[in-house]
Amino acid sequence: METFDVAVVGGGITGASAANHLISLGFSTVLLDRGDIGGATSGRTSRLQYCGLSYFSTIQSLGKIAAHPVESLEGVAMARRAMKNRSEFVRSNPERVRAVTFHFPLYKEDTFPLWQVRAGFSLLQRLDPRGVPLDIVQITPDQARRHPMLSRMRDLDRLAGVLQYTEYQFDWPERIVADAALNAEELGARILNYTLVAGITQNADKSWMLDCLDRRSGERRSLRARALVNTAGVWVDQLAASSKLGLPRLNQGAKGVNIMFRLPDAFRGLGFETMTRGGEPFYVIPWDDLHYIGPRNKPHDGGPDGFLVEEQEIADLLDEMNYQFPSLNLKRRDLRYAWAGVRPRTAHRHEAAGGHISMLHDMSGQGAPNYYCYTGGLLMTHRTAGRTIARAVAKRTKPSRPAQPEQLVARAFPRADNSSPLPGAYRDLRWGDLRHAAAHEHVHTFDDLMFRRVRLGWTERMGADIAHDVAAEVRDVLGWSPEEANARANAYINDLRTTFHFVEP
Repeated sequence: METFDVAVVGGGITGASAANHLISLGFSTVLLDRGDIGGATSGRTSRLQYCGLSYFSTIQSLGKIAAHPVESLEGVAMARRAMKNRSEFVRSNPERVRAVTFHFPLYKEDTFPLWQVRAGFSLLQRLDPRGVPLDIVQITPDQARRHPMLSRMRDLDRLAGVLQYTEYQFDWPERIVADAALNAEELGARILNYTLVAGITQNADKSWMLDCLDRRSGERRSLRARALVNTAGVWVDQLAASSKLGLPRLNQGAKGVNIMFRLPDAFRGLGFETMTRGGEPFYVIPWDDLHYIGPRNKPHDGGPDGFLVEEQEIADLLDEMNYQFPSLNLKRRDLRYAWAGVRPRTAHRHEAAGGHISMLHDMSGQGAPNYYCYTGGLLMTHRTAGRTIARAVAKRTKPSRPAQPEQLVARAFPRADNSSPLPGAYRDLRWGDLRHAAAHEHVHTFDDLMFRRVRLGWTERMGADIAHDVAAEVRDVLGWSPEEANARANAYINDLRTTFHFVEP
């Protein structure tokens, strides 16, 4: 039986970051996921290294601060954390982000007047004075009328002004998860994706026994760990239930939907953020030559249908987009594709979709010593989450190995000068890159490769036009027969149409 200092269950961005920071502190670590690393919520985010402006929503006035002092302080703390993480990631991994110029319109009748939102941006910058700047510019209504994109907005006669600022976008989230997990592996961690943790029991010495099922081979194995970290996202409660310790509910999920379109040239490369008529955040974000629009939020658990887009959700987002930009008149037939995911949220008795705060739960006081859960984990603050988890474990558990320097690099494929590039829009990749990923990066399914090791899945054609060529190229590496490679490519294309509402241009 293999024994580890720490078992991290849940291979999304929080779990991968935790494994990376734990192994650097000297803890022998195993990272487990019932599917692929980065294969669920982490790949279905807004893709932003967000500055954190919305966390100020509870401090509209002195009266609001007095009525909700704890929430107001939490809002400031989360905004500061967002800005600090923004600066760290942009500076340390510039190849994994791109700067996007965003525009935030303010109308005369808005709840938040322009001066207050401008003050919020200024406060954000003061929370991280030496950080990556927001580049705030105020655009007047007259200037907006002459702007190629802003001139298409609604109600220009009631516009108070537009705040322009710089946001950063991850390119692309699943690869950031893979970076963290593979960096941890390089330092000595084990990665066991497609490994279901079917049961958890506590031993007499307070260590944890994990009953695991390898979903590829069907074999069962038992692992022992001195400490257990539950980073299963929207499934943290289901995993906790397998321990039969009667632990409290910690997660409330929120489903988010995004839809992808090709917009006019006036929108190229530009972002837009506002509030919907219902008071929810709404954004339009560039992605190569396309834009994704969202999110459509509603409470949801971690069930499979939480990762499927409903036609009504598409219709609602289309309606809001056409309200914000009336001249566009987007139609359902213009959709390129859509995706949905369930965000993990910390359970909150007053919020149906959970609270916004990210939180580490030390369950020792609940009769589960050396058991830690992390809820509300976010891609944009994943390094803070990983370090918080590692420090908490270190307070009670002594590492069995020497500490090592943190490994936070963006992992590049080896040079493959003798390998030809892929055709057309995919020529940034070489065939050798695909073969390396298939051989060395824990690829099991065709989705693993197309979406999470390379970015073919998140292009305009979603890799559908090259899927059979890719499957044929890597089939010998993955042990597929020609017939199986063809079947996997066909299944991939069918899944694009059913899960993503994909319409090939």
